[in-house]
Amino acid sequence: MTGDANKTPAPRLTQAILAAALAIPGIGAAATPPERAVLSLKRLDYQDSQPGWDRIHVDTTLLGAIIPLNDEWSMDGGVVIDTVSGASPSYHSQRLGSGKMHDVRRAEDVSVTRYFSLASVTLGASHSAENDYLSNALTLKLSLSSDNKNTTYDFGIAGNKDTITVPVAGIDHERKRGVDVIVGITQVLSMNDIVQFNVSYGAGQGFYSDPYKFFDNRPRQKNQTALVGKWNHHVKSWGTTERLSYRYYDDSFGIRAHTLGLEHVQPLTDGWTLTPAIRLYSQSAANFYVGVESPPFPTIPAGFTPGTTIISQDQRLSAFGARTLGLKIAKEIGTDWVVDMKYEHYEQRTAWHIGGDGSVGLEPFRARSVVLGVTYLF
Repeated sequence: MTGDANKTPAPRLTQAILAAALAIPGIGAAATPPERAVLSLKRLDYQDSQPGWDRIHVDTTLLGAIIPLNDEWSMDGGVVIDTVSGASPSYHSQRLGSGKMHDVRRAEDVSVTRYFSLASVTLGASHSAENDYLSNALTLKLSLSSDNKNTTYDFGIAGNKDTITVPVAGIDHERKRGVDVIVGITQVLSMNDIVQFNVSYGAGQGFYSDPYKFFDNRPRQKNQTALVGKWNHHVKSWGTTERLSYRYYDDSFGIRAHTLGLEHVQPLTDGWTLTPAIRLYSQSAANFYVGVESPPFPTIPAGFTPGTTIISQDQRLSAFGARTLGLKIAKEIGTDWVVDMKYEHYEQRTAWHIGGDGSVGLEPFRARSVVLGVTYLF
């Protein structure tokens, strides 16, 4: 990563965007290997901005594959290359002292799955590297199905080992470690309804501060819990499917967040499908977040001691609300090809925070993303 010490690290939200882009529609997974191999190529273009100022631009390429090896084994994996550029603010949403930045991130992941009559076991590994951040992770997942395969139980565990090195900020091989566990159940209710519930818990320790921001010193331990519920309902008379989801998040930093999502899958003629979507989000501020009462200068509490006082002015830790509007268009070409395009517009405002106004002194934040993809089955 090049630039000055006022920039932020490369945004890692592209991983989540591309994971969603590659996700197979619906919820729950069969305890049988895929019948055909799948090869997918995705291209992401992301840009965020604040009033009168374009900030971070991300250009991402992802190549993913799912390959059945035989009647009992399958393998899947992917390669991601991110190119990140733009200007990042010194504090959290202000332009004072902002500098140019450029970074390239490369990530790979691979997993193998062993299938049994009513179960499957998946072992995976991933690696991600950029100039100032190195991450390695291992995952293990077990799925068990009932005799009639209407109920599936999922158990998963993942561990990550990260290293952060930022010479311009005096950060030399700082460490971050974490373990996450997840337990879930997927239930087929009828020919038209399927629901899923899961709970996850994560515990981590190490370097959570942002080395590219002034006055940023966060706790070195973080625990987090998330509860997720999903419901897919097929409207047979219209041929449509509604996907409703809700997620509650809670962590030891003091952030409490709610996410509500709704997608409407509308099949059309000649293999076309339209999927409009809306996602609403709201979170409380971290216990140690300090806002900007008189922009563009930060508000520093009395008795502040650099490197000792737990404090952050990162806008991502403030209290705010957000909404995302999206539209996906997909086209099946014969029996082997699918092409798709997904557009999303994200907007963040403090006034949209549930329960009243959010943190003060923040400018509105907007982002848009476009994902183009092609999938080949063989």
